[in-house]
Amino acid sequence: MNKPRLVIISGISGSGKSTVLNAFEDMGFSCIENLPVPLLASFADLLCSTEAGEEGTAKVAMPGWSGGSRFALLLNVREENSYTQIRPAVAQLRDAGVDVSLLFLDCQDEIIVRRYSETRRPHPLLIGMQTSRSLAEAVLRERELLSAYREAATRVFDTTAFSPHELRRVIEDYCQYHTKMEVNLVSFGYRFGVPNDADLLIDVRFLANPHFVRELRPFSGLEKAVSDYVFQDPDAEDLVRRYIDLLEFLLPRYQSEGKRYLTIGIGCTGGRHRSIAVAMRLKEELEGRGMLMHVRHRDIDRS
Repeated sequence: MNKPRLVIISGISGSGKSTVLNAFEDMGFSCIENLPVPLLASFADLLCSTEAGEEGTAKVAMPGWSGGSRFALLLNVREENSYTQIRPAVAQLRDAGVDVSLLFLDCQDEIIVRRYSETRRPHPLLIGMQTSRSLAEAVLRERELLSAYREAATRVFDTTAFSPHELRRVIEDYCQYHTKMEVNLVSFGYRFGVPNDADLLIDVRFLANPHFVRELRPFSGLEKAVSDYVFQDPDAEDLVRRYIDLLEFLLPRYQSEGKRYLTIGIGCTGGRHRSIAVAMRLKEELEGRGMLMHVRHRDIDRS
């Protein structure tokens, strides 16, 4: 049974904490945003109960959750002595066998100031002007409040030079999380409209049309006779070859930008013959190259 895992995230306001929490959620972690620090002890009690083991160590008991569950908490450690409230809960969790990591997100002060200026959101320590009178003063004060947490952090990430997509990739690398992009092929008929969710479109209406062959008209592009007729046209084979070359260029670049899904619409006039035949050939060829493929024939049953 894998150990339960808990990641506690904190850091300088404006350093990308919400982006990081979203990345953990997309990796399958159960996430809680802005949990008040005093409630961390209650969360620790809920997550695991400590019972004396054979050698005096704690056993993990997670009511309602199976072993190997993963959680990510975003804490705003902006009060005096906040870390003194965190430390006992972290120790309790670790004693109970939970793998606890403390992540700290940092960023250069001038970048923090620029980000707040661009978003026009107030710094948390400026709300009500209770502790600080300027943004620069608020950032400095927050660093003081977070200094103990930063020193205890398992990992510090400087997000100064990261875009949101780059920050997500850094967190995925930290968790050793790697996934392939999913490619969805949707055959359709232009007479019924273009799919709303299509990222890319392939118009195959220039290919030989089985609709005008009486023996083939009742069937769809899923039938071998129809597919063979479409691919008797040398342009069909050439189209598939050229488009696969394009996708092998595009897909790694889309994925590096954080794109998880790509929908490609393949359209002919009615969405029953040519578009289906080409979609199925693309699926066959791309699956052979290790890509995750799904195919849907939107208009196959329309007259």
